[in-house]
Amino acid sequence: MTLNGYLSTDFHIKSPAKKFFQTCIETMDLPKDDVTVEIEEVPLEKKKTTFRIEGFQISEWYKSFKGTITPDMATWQNPDGYKKLEGTMTITHVEDNDCDRAILTVKYEKINSDIKDPGTIMDTFVEFFKEMDEYLVEDFN
Repeated sequence: MTLNGYLSTDFHIKSPAKKFFQTCIETMDLPKDDVTVEIEEVPLEKKKTTFRIEGFQISEWYKSFKGTITPDMATWQNPDGYKKLEGTMTITHVEDNDCDRAILTVKYEKINSDIKDPGTIMDTFVEFFKEMDEYLVEDFN
């Protein structure tokens, strides 16, 4: 079993992409210097906007979730089993589209081969982001 790897997942968000991304940055207290925003033209004269932050450290932030986001979670994965646990979040918005796309990637390095891939950590993040999206949709309307 390899010690290094990546896990990636995508999900749709219903709240405005910019608001969702800004809330991620604020909630996770991430450095704004690492944020990139790209705007490009796509077919049919629509604009595509991509918000991205790379390499944020998720261990301490993840530990603060224990028992708060998904209290019925059957297993808890300890982030201390990793030398490296970095996240990248990308939000893509296409003008006049009902649903935007979020991609979360976790880059990890385990301390030994007995440690499982951080799937539970990824699931917890996705659950948090979906709950945040629901809150923002209600707040926005």
